[in-house]
Amino acid sequence: MKKISLLGRLISSLSIPAFVSLVGAFTALLLFVTVISIEMVFRLATGGNPFEFVLPVYLLLPIIGATVLIASGVGYILSRPLQKVFERFTEYMTVSRGEVDTDLYSLQFPELRRLRVATTRTVRKLRRENEHLRKIAYRDSRTGLPNAVAAEKRIVDTLPNASFERPAAFILLDIDRFAHLVEQVGAGHGEMMIHAAAQRISKALADVPDPSASALRGSMLAALTADQFTLYMPDAGSREHVIAIARAIRNAFNEPFTIFGRSVTISLSGGIVMAPEDADSPQKMMQNAKLALRLVRNESQSGFRFFTPRLTRIVQGRYRFESELRDAVENREFKAVFQPKIDFATGRIVGAEALARWRRSNGKLISPAAFIPVAEEAGLIEEIGKQILEAACEAARTWELEGHDVTVAVNVSPSQFQRNDLTETVMGALKRSGLHPRRLELEITESMAVSDPARVAEFISPLRAMGTKLAIDDFGTGHSNLATLTQLPFDVFKIDRQFVSALETDRQAPAIVEMILAMAETLGLKTVAEGVETTKQADFLRRRGCTMAQGFLYSPGLPDQAFLELLRAWKPLGANDETGSPEAYQAPRR
Repeated sequence: MKKISLLGRLISSLSIPAFVSLVGAFTALLLFVTVISIEMVFRLATGGNPFEFVLPVYLLLPIIGATVLIASGVGYILSRPLQKVFERFTEYMTVSRGEVDTDLYSLQFPELRRLRVATTRTVRKLRRENEHLRKIAYRDSRTGLPNAVAAEKRIVDTLPNASFERPAAFILLDIDRFAHLVEQVGAGHGEMMIHAAAQRISKALADVPDPSASALRGSMLAALTADQFTLYMPDAGSREHVIAIARAIRNAFNEPFTIFGRSVTISLSGGIVMAPEDADSPQKMMQNAKLALRLVRNESQSGFRFFTPRLTRIVQGRYRFESELRDAVENREFKAVFQPKIDFATGRIVGAEALARWRRSNGKLISPAAFIPVAEEAGLIEEIGKQILEAACEAARTWELEGHDVTVAVNVSPSQFQRNDLTETVMGALKRSGLHPRRLELEITESMAVSDPARVAEFISPLRAMGTKLAIDDFGTGHSNLATLTQLPFDVFKIDRQFVSALETDRQAPAIVEMILAMAETLGLKTVAEGVETTKQADFLRRRGCTMAQGFLYSPGLPDQAFLELLRAWKPLGANDETGSPEAYQAPRR
């Protein structure tokens, strides 16, 4: 940074009249000195008499002083109008007032008039740009609605007026399955869909009948980022009015949208917060609305819900559970248990499914139904899957070394399936354990397989080349067809337990199971019936040609050492028994 001199600092502290006054005084004094010096030099050069003052010094000095003061005063007086001109310019550029603009037309100097014109044009251009920036700063470009900044400003301005008698309401609206809808209409049409949704909401609000419409006075519908909107009502009146408005918004989406000629069904969910009962700031409103919306997603996937203090406790408990889950993953608390698969033809244990179990440090066993959804949401399911895969391969290697011809099946989660390194992960587990690839079977759900057949082929091809098998899990619960399945490299169909358990109670269940078995036979695939719990179910499946069965009729999931003991003790004496009774198998009951 350039250093300012002492003279520069002194000058910068002076006003224009003061500076002109000092310059005039200095100039007058300098002229006096110059004239006297010239006179002295002239006399000496011409050989005349030495220089003498005609007037006495006591008169000459006051004259010089008076001249200096007059020059200074005249300069000060004449520069004052110039100072006022600049002051008016400064006022014009900082304050928007019409009379200031008018005063600028009375300027006398052409330079100042030109400066006035240039300044006026520049300031007006800056004002237009400032208005445009202010407009786009508070407006969402996709929908034309106010944005989050405008919504927050409105809430800050009006929320202090809310009371328990006349509460305010805040609704966070979220489009259901937005990512799936974008895939359906095409990535380039996502903003068009948002715009159409905004118009539909606006029309629904305009059509709300009285008395609920009174809650919309002074309200603001705003668009947030991605797929969310907010509706803020500073004078909502009552919960009944808010419920009626939320119902009107939801009903407005019953009719499908048409996006570039494609019919698309869009639905909304919402979290509702009442103020000051449940929030006293914009941040608290948004936070609590998100909690209510999150509970909607966890419980029913779609709908509207009011925030209550109980939700905070639920979410806090969920956060604690997620934190404990992370610690469990880090501490490798997840263990594999193995449920045997029984071959109907031989009565032998020919395989086992590895199931994840979480036993806390205090010994408490947590159900997979409780921790798997949280693990999927928290992004932990992949690490859990890796741990179970490692444990399954190590256990199967032990069985192999003892001479048992048993395969192990491991479930692949949707998030694992989407990873590009899944094939390398499986190969790494096989290499570290020393397990032969033909003794490993990977299970993916029917919906995963049908949604991306090319991905299935890419993932399994290197593994199948080494002998690894692929099973389709929960078969019959999705929307597959024979044409699709013939293109997929499966070895095994697993009949979902809901069909097996319904064999004795639902008239249609036997027909569905027979159809699945016939399809598998046509494709040359093996079948495994899950959840076999009664002798009648086992007998029906054996007589209809099912290959294998697993379920509590034979054994629950067992830790690796207990499963090894089961393998050693198992004696399939009743394999050819016509009843197919599992009691004929010499197996320890667990």
